[in-house]
Amino acid sequence: MSPTPLRSTQTEGERCPWCDQPITHSKFEEIRARIEAEERKRTAEAEKHLEAELAQARTEAAAKAEAERQRLEKEAETRVRAAVDEATEAAGIASAAKIAEAEKAKTLAEEQVNLLKVAQDDALNERLQEQRTALEKDKADALNAERAKNFSDRQKIQDRVELLQRQLEKKTADELGEGAEIDLFEALKEAFSDDHITRVGRGKEGVDIIHKILDAGRECGSIVYDCKNRTAWRHDFASKLRKDQLAAKAEHAILSSLVFPAGAKQLCMRDGVIVCNPARVVVIVEMLRRQLVHTHTMRLSVEARAEKTAKLYDYMTSDHCAQLLDQIAQRAEDVLDLDVKEKKTHESTWKQRGELVRSIERAHLDLSSEIDRIIGGHSLRAVK
Repeated sequence: MSPTPLRSTQTEGERCPWCDQPITHSKFEEIRARIEAEERKRTAEAEKHLEAELAQARTEAAAKAEAERQRLEKEAETRVRAAVDEATEAAGIASAAKIAEAEKAKTLAEEQVNLLKVAQDDALNERLQEQRTALEKDKADALNAERAKNFSDRQKIQDRVELLQRQLEKKTADELGEGAEIDLFEALKEAFSDDHITRVGRGKEGVDIIHKILDAGRECGSIVYDCKNRTAWRHDFASKLRKDQLAAKAEHAILSSLVFPAGAKQLCMRDGVIVCNPARVVVIVEMLRRQLVHTHTMRLSVEARAEKTAKLYDYMTSDHCAQLLDQIAQRAEDVLDLDVKEKKTHESTWKQRGELVRSIERAHLDLSSEIDRIIGGHSLRAVK
């Protein structure tokens, strides 16, 4: 749901729940800007710290490898010198046979040293790769944990922002619900353009939106929706929608709400009704729609449909499904961030291109002026 725009005027008597100061539009924007700046600062510091740790570990591993290599070289040289000295002392006078034997021993020693170097290099590279992999995994885990925490914090801040917006604008419950209903209606129309989706008129009894699932022009079932944009949960939200669902003979009912029963968040079941955060409604409807089309195509019995529906509901409220929904939300946010970055890059490129085009045009103008001046000068001399 798109956040309700703030009014530029202060609501008389309203105060901030944190600092007990009068709330104004500029004050609210300042608070939100500070919070977003702090979040960006925390994430940048965490990434910088992890990058520094990884660079330090790489440097230390390289230094250890170099020290070990130098030590092996010194040991090899010592062995060679000892072998040569021993051969010389035993012979008394260097002979061709003793020298050849010493050279052979030296060659064998050098080969052994080279083999040891290769084995040591392989072992060091393997340990270095293991350390690098572990550090990169720790960095990725830390970044994912930080992103998950930031996402949760942003969700709480968004809920608080919407509460403050309602307090500032003094909107009634009916007006708030109408805005949420329109947002959900447009999202459903865009996501499921082949289905028949209608919005019940304001002030009429029953549900807010009726969604009829169509497959190749045939109706496979229906879903009804109710939108609540309130500050506190009430048990009759779900019970009323359940009655409206039965009256409409719909297979599923979804209550789009930012507030949830105690102990629940994002998605839960109450009185046979799916209570869902507005940001997750479209994903949930995709699963329900597939189930309705499948059961209609297979012409399952009422009992079989009820069994599959119960299994689907159990999965939607499971921890595994919640994790996947969180991943979808996070990836969607990452895509939006990429779009913003891409737009900024394009704007910079377009600006540079415009400057280059204007520079080319000025050069063309100067060239034409010079040519005109020269041609004009020649013409005047010819006339004279």
